[in-house]
Amino acid sequence: MKKIFTIIISLCTMLCSAQTYCRVASTRQITNSDGYFPQINYQGTQVLYSDTEARYLYLYDLQSGERTTVSSQGMPGFEGRFAPDGKVYYITMAVNPDHLIFRTGHEYDPATGHDRVILSAQHGAVHAINGSKDLAVVGESKQWHLREAGVVAWTLGPKLYVSRGGTINVYTPVRNCAGYLWASVSPDGKKVLFEAVGKGLYVCDAATGEVMAHSNTSFMMPCWFNNDYIVGQTKSYRIVLIPADCSGQQTLASGSCTMPMVAGKNIIYTTKGGAVRLISIILKGEEGYDESQATTPPQSSTRNNNSDDESQDHDQ
Repeated sequence: MKKIFTIIISLCTMLCSAQTYCRVASTRQITNSDGYFPQINYQGTQVLYSDTEARYLYLYDLQSGERTTVSSQGMPGFEGRFAPDGKVYYITMAVNPDHLIFRTGHEYDPATGHDRVILSAQHGAVHAINGSKDLAVVGESKQWHLREAGVVAWTLGPKLYVSRGGTINVYTPVRNCAGYLWASVSPDGKKVLFEAVGKGLYVCDAATGEVMAHSNTSFMMPCWFNNDYIVGQTKSYRIVLIPADCSGQQTLASGSCTMPMVAGKNIIYTTKGGAVRLISIILKGEEGYDESQATTPPQSSTRNNNSDDESQDHDQ
């Protein structure tokens, strides 16, 4: 009897805390297969994606339908990113005679087709990262455009690095953690989010590194939609919208969905089979929002006390 009572209380809590934050206005399919690590530019006109093994980096024009190969050397598909001005930045890898991996940063201009090296080869991790103002390419020993990019965040093991105008601070917001993943800075540069392995999603103050909100539920590849909402992927392969205070979640897409990314107001993701899709949403309170067209999320979580996603997922 006690167990039944506990289940009823849990279900009631879920239903009472369930909320909607937006409605999905449209969904567009970009590729039918073989589209991984997708990115969309801030102008909403071009899409970057890779093949399943990241051997190629492709640029797809949404208006003309034409596809261009940006690079086919050095596994370029993992780190392709658009800067706000529409240029593409990506990383290539090469193995030296001592079997050490060296990574090089590249810039590709879609308007001219010109490709140039902007960060010379270095050993260790190298990432193209969108900051609050612009894009930077960050390595363990050398960086490019870090000062101009505004507030930029990245992780290395159980450490959070936050650069403000080129000055780097190192924080450890979560103790006794194997590592942090997928750091992302809010558009206003005030908050940083990341996933702590085995501990869930964290939102921190970019100026101090102090924890502002935490969800025990794990979200893969989380990124900011705006200053108030986060987009992420659940363990059950749903794309969800999460308030910045981690007080709940709303499903935007379900059914083998993975690798979400946001640019401007565009949300792009792919499926396990590589079908790239583009979502347009209208937030609650914005013009065009209709409560009757907003889907109630199948589950919701509460601040600092979220339950495991897989145990509550009922998507088909």
